[in-house]
Amino acid sequence: MGIDPRQMSPAARLEHLLELGDGNCAWCGFDLSKPNARPTRDHIVPKVKGGPTRLENEVASCGSCNGKRGNDSPSQYIESSRRDRGLDPNAELVADQLDRLNDAIARDGGMRKIRDYVTREAKRVRELIEPAR
Repeated sequence: MGIDPRQMSPAARLEHLLELGDGNCAWCGFDLSKPNARPTRDHIVPKVKGGPTRLENEVASCGSCNGKRGNDSPSQYIESSRRDRGLDPNAELVADQLDRLNDAIARDGGMRKIRDYVTREAKRVRELIEPAR
């Protein structure tokens, strides 16, 4: 990407996230290009748990999933979506974004409060990919 993600407008950030997720909600797979879709940017590591507003910590999500998820960890929400809603979240995309966030933390420093959380969640989400296949 040629532009610094921190300089992107909210609309450009959402467009990038939609491209990453093939235009679908990361959590339920809903086609976010449909006229009734309400695409949002969802923090993978919730803000209340110290998650930064960084492109690496976001996925495109429908408004419904963003609201339902609340402050659940990514692995918790993937598991509950499968178990309770019969959905197949895009765990690979979520894990890739967590890896990107880990790389950003290593590169830029800071974010001490969430370092262990990001590493742990990336591992847990990766473990959830195999059983789904």
